[in-house]
Amino acid sequence: MIEDTILLTTPTFPYPTLPPNDSLTDAMGQRFTHGDDLFTLNSHTHCYANHILAQNVNKPCILLEYPRWKDFTKEVDKQYAVIGISAFPVHLDNVMKMCEYIREKSPETTILLGSYAAQAFAAKYGEEPELKYVDHVVLGEGVRWFRDFLGEGDLDRPIEQKLMPKCGGGPICISRYPGGNIGFFVSGLGCPGGCDFCSTTVMFNGKRIEMLTSQEFVEHVRAYYEHFPLVKNIFVIEEDHFRHHDYLHAIRDYWQAHPDIIERLDWFAFGSIDNIAEFADKYGWDYISEIGIGSIFIGVESKFAGEYGYDKREKMDAREVFSKLHERGIRTVGAWICGWDFHTHQNMLEDLNYFVACYPTYEQLTRMSPFPGTVLYDKLKEEGRVRNVPWEDVHFWSSAQVNTHLETHETLNLTEYGYKLLYETWGPSLLRRLDVVLNGYEYWMKSDNKTMREHKTKLFRQQAALTMVISSAMYRFAPNGVVRRRVEKMRQRYKEVIGEPTPSMKIADRYAHFVAKRWKKKDLFNPFNQYPKEEPFKRYIYDKKDTNGAMPYRTEYPHTKELRTRFQMFREVARFKVLAFIVWMVKNLLFWKNDPEIDDYLIEAIRYRTFYGF
Repeated sequence: MIEDTILLTTPTFPYPTLPPNDSLTDAMGQRFTHGDDLFTLNSHTHCYANHILAQNVNKPCILLEYPRWKDFTKEVDKQYAVIGISAFPVHLDNVMKMCEYIREKSPETTILLGSYAAQAFAAKYGEEPELKYVDHVVLGEGVRWFRDFLGEGDLDRPIEQKLMPKCGGGPICISRYPGGNIGFFVSGLGCPGGCDFCSTTVMFNGKRIEMLTSQEFVEHVRAYYEHFPLVKNIFVIEEDHFRHHDYLHAIRDYWQAHPDIIERLDWFAFGSIDNIAEFADKYGWDYISEIGIGSIFIGVESKFAGEYGYDKREKMDAREVFSKLHERGIRTVGAWICGWDFHTHQNMLEDLNYFVACYPTYEQLTRMSPFPGTVLYDKLKEEGRVRNVPWEDVHFWSSAQVNTHLETHETLNLTEYGYKLLYETWGPSLLRRLDVVLNGYEYWMKSDNKTMREHKTKLFRQQAALTMVISSAMYRFAPNGVVRRRVEKMRQRYKEVIGEPTPSMKIADRYAHFVAKRWKKKDLFNPFNQYPKEEPFKRYIYDKKDTNGAMPYRTEYPHTKELRTRFQMFREVARFKVLAFIVWMVKNLLFWKNDPEIDDYLIEAIRYRTFYGF
């Protein structure tokens, strides 16, 4: 029995697919840019809950991320004393199979189940079957619980989240294997908002649990800046940053004092309509950008939600909030839900079009889904309105809810139609991103804030140029004439605001157009969503030997990739290195026409395939 090392794991592959045959691990493709055709962003992500646990206990940990069954069984057969599984409800069938194997092969092992799968498991099965599969169902914040379980002292010592693996994304027509350019950490967990459909509210008992102080927040940003120079955006988990004004003040003080960081990266925040509006009313809309926020996830939920007790959007029209943010160059991820009890055939399209009118840069359209353990689930269960669906159907697009006015298929169709409507009205998210970034450049160039005018505008120029190089492809393959005209107007605007594209940009634009055309031909006979994305298996080793190091883990790739995959990856890496060299040559040969600030940024993005995030 291995007593001195803990095994942490995600569920084993293969994973179930979502209703449109999307991958569970491709957040950009399944949600935020879904429906953008060849401009859909293909992304990769990681299981950060396990990484945070591994970093914050004294014992060494082995972390399996996306193992295949044989990888998992090989590790279990080593007889670990403690095995922790972090999962979502959609994985529970597979998780129980994993637990059965552990019970059979290593009966003395203590099995822990955490994250939202634990919440759903406890709500659905109660106490009786619990010990059959797991020894502890861990609800709430896991670090303190885990330290206590292991008998460690100082349970409340600071929580570390050092340089976890990077996420990344790129247009599917450009790259199958985008590099990592998005950092990640958690500033706080839980929400006092009290929405009945919210799993997070229940998981953390309606309270916020601070994971990082504001000082620790900026220290983590500095670590990404110093050690991961390719990171352009940091995704910061929190239910609503705009509830915590003093916290944001401290971050702004740091941000404004460090123009080097302002020029290179920004961060992704979460907020609600009313709390953003209230914050802006107190401190001004400019203040939000001065904090370093580059993008915000905003739960619009529904035009009519406020009339039915959901008070997140009573103080200001959502469309105005989005407009104010976009004016200052802040990208938005708008969230909308279909299938409320108040949704009828008379108002559902009005509601959807209200959301479309918000002009979100990215979007998340989901069905109202009663997750086990929530207030909504208990209410609908009592009313006999929860279908007994398999676990693989418990997710944001679940068919578990029996609607009052709509057929089940209608709610899924409406979310798919919503993505289509956004694409055919405003164009792909990349086009909307270009628009918002140009807004930011124009706005802050006129600002009295010298720091923002001299430094933030550099980042906007670079981001605009990087998006501009796919504009020829967006023009040619626009879904209709309305969007095609928008692309052309955006190209004209770029020239008016920033200037003529450099020769390096023109070369990159031609290449993007070429590969987009090739992709479009291939997709005609071999549609890309036949093959939902799968993540490679990685084994992370937290051996605790170098506790002062910036990166507290080593990464192993136990699998030898298939010859075809290795060839594809080699070809893509080589292709972009060659392209980067060509662009570099053009930059130097036509040096009198170049713009080092833009061209160097572009060359770096091409060489390392760090294209777009949020």
